[in-house]
Parts: sequence; C-alpha cells; structure tokens
Amino acid sequence: MPAQRKRKAVVDALFKQLDSISRQCGEQFPLYRLPRERKWKLSRRGSWLGGFWAGLWWRRAAYTELSEDLDQAAFWSRQLVAQLDEPSLNRSFVFWYGAAFGGRLAQDQPARELALRAADTLARDYRPDIGGWPLGPGMGGGDRGDATLNIDALAPTLALMHLQADKREMARSHLELCLRTLRGEGGAWASHAQFDEDGRVSRGPAGQWARGQAWAMLGLAEAVKLYGGVYAAPAREACAYWLERWGKDMGDADPCAMAIASLALLRLWQCLPGMNEWRDLAFKQLEGLMSLEVQQGCFVGHYYRTGVDQEQMVESACATFFLVEALLTQDQVMAAQGGIAGW
Repeated sequence: MPAQRKRKAVVDALFKQLDSISRQCGEQFPLYRLPRERKWKLSRRGSWLGGFWAGLWWRRAAYTELSEDLDQAAFWSRQLVAQLDEPSLNRSFVFWYGAAFGGRLAQDQPARELALRAADTLARDYRPDIGGWPLGPGMGGGDRGDATLNIDALAPTLALMHLQADKREMARSHLELCLRTLRGEGGAWASHAQFDEDGRVSRGPAGQWARGQAWAMLGLAEAVKLYGGVYAAPAREACAYWLERWGKDMGDADPCAMAIASLALLRLWQCLPGMNEWRDLAFKQLEGLMSLEVQQGCFVGHYYRTGVDQEQMVESACATFFLVEALLTQDQVMAAQGGIAGW
C-alpha cells in the first residue's frame, strides 16, 4: 500500500474507533483502556485528558465534514466547562485542544467563547513573583503543585493565552521562565522543577524522560511559530538532543512520546525549512508506530499512571490525538504546504 494511502487508512481507522469508545461513555470521558481489557476507565470530568477526547471529535468533524460528528464535538466540548476553575495549568490541555480547536476548525462560536473563558481563568492564576504559572494542585498536581514548574502544557498554554492580546506577555514570560529553569545542557530538558520557600529552584533530571523532552520540543515549536527565529536555537538544540538520545533507538521512549516528538519535528520543519534531518526522522518514527494494531484503529501507546504506585501502557485519547495530528501534518509536509494543521 502506498505510504499516503496507508496513512489515510490509519487515520480513518483511528477516527472510526471513536464510535465504539463513545458507546461505553454515556456522558463520561474515557481516560484509558488497558490492552487486555475491553472496557475503558471513565471519568465524569475527564481530568487533563478530556480535552483530547473533545479535540479528536473536532478533528474528525473537520475531516469528515459530517454534521453528526460536529454535534458530537460540540457536546463533548460543552462538558469541559466543569474544569474551568480546576487549579491546574493542565487546563491548557483541556481548553486549547477541547475548545479552541472547535473555534478554529469548525468556527464554532460557543467553543471559542469557552476557550476565551478558560484563558481568563488561567490569567487569574498567573504568578507575577515567578513570572509564570506553577503546575497547581489539581489534576494530579498534588500538595507540591503550587511549588512545581512543569513542562508538559507549555505548547497549549502559549497557544491558549495568545487568543487575546492582553494575555500574550504572560505567555511569553512563562516561556522564558521555562527556558531559564528547565532547559539543561546540550538541549536536554527537565520535565519539572521545585521552588522552595526562599525561592530557590531544584530542577529535576534533564533529558531522562522521553515524553518530557517531547513536550519541550512541542512547546518550542509553538514558540518559534508565535515569536519567530529568536527561539530557533533552543528548538534546534532540543531536537538534536532527541535525535541523539532516541532517534536511533526508541529505547525507553513510549510510543506517545514518539508521536509528540514527531509532530514537533514536523512543525518545526514547517517553520524552519531546510532541517530535512528532522523531517526524515519524524517520518521514520511514525512509520515505526504503524503496527497492525494501530492500522486497525487501536493505539496502545501511552505509559500512564493507573494507580498510586503503578504505571502501565494504555490506550488513551491523548496518545491517539497526537498520532492523528502527526499523520495529518505529515501529509501537509509531503505536499510541501505551508502553515500547520490546527495552528
């Protein structure tokens, strides 16, 4: 099967899988499914994963142009309103992918208004004393959440706060805080840092967690898109580190991390043409994810905490979302189109 037809078949299968998942959900969000189980773990509010479920429906509605898919997307987006006041920076995941996507892909005004409300609530939690947002205690941040800086939601935070001009300076300040605090030597990024009561910072290990590095790359891709070449150097360094650490051997990188990193590499290639090594690596990584299971619409690729002391590889809306985004962006790159899917 030619590569383009294969990618389309995989995207079709992943979108079709939403129907069978949705039949289990009622009005609850799917969190994850263990590989040997048929039933999904469900959540009334969706935690930080709910936005990806709504985002998949927005993307599917744009892909199929079917009114029933648009209705599903709008329904799930409305359900996210319960998360507006959740004390967590990870609200950016929820409302960028779950609401702002609807405003952009479907020109859905209620979804856009929900995204703007989310940006307003997030702005109220901005910490001028540190120049950014701590992770916060909600959505699993825990007791130390207010003293934790986390890299995961950098990309959607930048995007969400750029919906309105009066919030853009906060977004850029947060980016600079992450660069000062989480960027390590040689392009390696730490996923988190802790602030003590005296303002001293204790940074976690840099470049050890593949998904943390991938989140950093995605955030830097967003920074280059928004602010231009001033952030090209740290983006290049982060990509070079990924290529050296995980580009030749997947090793301990979970498939979700590979999908996120591939998306970041392709988006950066679109912003910084000529970095063909990044494009080729992304293509190779995505091809490596095309297992028979994925071709049948099931991407068990997210190493996820399923218990207090337990992490397992699961199927999740988050992993599926980023695989779909990467495959659609690959089609853009292959067609040598400018612009970025969903941006």
